[in-house]
Amino acid sequence: MHVGTMGIKQRRAREKQEVQQGILTATREIALQEGWQAVTIRKVAERIEYSPSMIYEYFTSKEAILLELHDEGFRLLALSLTTARRSSQDHEERLLRMAEAYWDFALRHPELYQVMHGLNGVSLDCNEKPLAVHEVLDTTVEALHEWSQSRGIDLPEVEDAVKMFHAFLHGLVCLNMEQHRYGDEAGLRRLLRRGIHELLASWSRSPKD
Repeated sequence: MHVGTMGIKQRRAREKQEVQQGILTATREIALQEGWQAVTIRKVAERIEYSPSMIYEYFTSKEAILLELHDEGFRLLALSLTTARRSSQDHEERLLRMAEAYWDFALRHPELYQVMHGLNGVSLDCNEKPLAVHEVLDTTVEALHEWSQSRGIDLPEVEDAVKMFHAFLHGLVCLNMEQHRYGDEAGLRRLLRRGIHELLASWSRSPKD
């Protein structure tokens, strides 16, 4: 009897998780096709053939769905950056590959990227940053610290360097999303690598008195 009860609980938990994932997937599909302004609980319900009231049994509001997608986006980005960081023994190449991983993530998941950064009409108040946000920052901090040590460079304001690193990438992503493109995909990728390379080169120079 106990085993049977546990089996029922596990099945119900799995079914709940599947429905929640279905809601999140439907939300992302609508955002991709029509933009975030078009996303409503009713549209999500229609897409998965549920009633709006059933959606509220899994998420209390549209904002709750957005918060989950926000966190999911940063979890995926953190994993991508960690994988890129481990893909090379050369510290500068690691940073270049991390920049490319950031870029690729934004291209593959533009709807998540928009939620993560409040773009395309997304309004989201994140009072507490999820663990994955800190993982993204920590991974970049560690990679920059390793690079500076390998070059014998004193980079005391590593967190400021991380902000500059991410600001360049975010700006390029936003330009691409807004269709203000500087060349084709290959050209943008070359621009990305060149920009990061020159940013690192500027930190390599000794400050002038």
